[in-house]
Amino acid sequence: MIPVDFKILVFIAAARHLNFTRAAKEMNISQPAVSKNIRELEIQAGRNLFDRNGHKLVLSEGGKLLLEHALRVTAIYDELNGKLGMLDGVLMGELRLGASTTLSHYILPQIAAAFHLAYPNVRLTMFHGNSRNIESLLLDRTIDLGVVEGLSDNLSMKYEAFLKDEVVLVTRKGNPKLAGREQLTPQHLLEFEYVLREQGSGTNEIIREAVTAAGIAWQDLFVKVYLASTEGIKHFLQKTDCFSFLSIHAISKELQEGELEIIEVDNLRIERNFFFIWPQGIITNLPETFRRFAQQRFARNGLLR
Repeated sequence: MIPVDFKILVFIAAARHLNFTRAAKEMNISQPAVSKNIRELEIQAGRNLFDRNGHKLVLSEGGKLLLEHALRVTAIYDELNGKLGMLDGVLMGELRLGASTTLSHYILPQIAAAFHLAYPNVRLTMFHGNSRNIESLLLDRTIDLGVVEGLSDNLSMKYEAFLKDEVVLVTRKGNPKLAGREQLTPQHLLEFEYVLREQGSGTNEIIREAVTAAGIAWQDLFVKVYLASTEGIKHFLQKTDCFSFLSIHAISKELQEGELEIIEVDNLRIERNFFFIWPQGIITNLPETFRRFAQQRFARNGLLR
């Protein structure tokens, strides 16, 4: 495998984070080593690559130009190494994935593990963020392939349907709030207390739309707590009588172990789609191989084969 100049990789990390300490953590080197590599590049370029704007680090005009070409160079090296590997029938190189929270925590790790076993010469890196973040990472070539919840109006992106998800009403097993209730209607939702993701979450928006369609005003739900993560919500539910709406993929372990249970509500079904996403144009070999691998490993019901 032919490596890219390490200084270029350090510069890309520093440009991505605009912070030498975070770049050092990503590259697994010391912060002085980051400064040394950047300084050597600046000497070669004959100009500063970063400027200070108050307490913030920003790319200079020369830095912006170098970043643009550095990303092209790393993409060319990735393609070259992949094609060299294919001469021997070996898939190799680095694949950088980006995904939204549910996908990056509960779905992609299983696929990535299986992919690693099938293609041990491919290095995998995974980033996570909301759908807009993933689009930005694709456009600046930080990642090669994204997986997101839902479509956007960004015409520069290509979308490919991947997987259906269902968001379900869930609470702890044996919650006394459900005692004597055989069938729930949307009106019963007003009697419960909820713990949800932080305000502004995309998941909350699809829950709001479904609840409203079922005849319940979103603001009438008694949301007792907002938490920043699905894991936090699951732990909270196990210790309280609260309810939440979570992806079916995020609670499979807790369902199997009898810690949480799904509550059916008449006329309330919350579904969404997950999509692969990449910039318009021809998808390159590594991300396309991963995309096909993932599609083949998932059955129609969304479970790993």
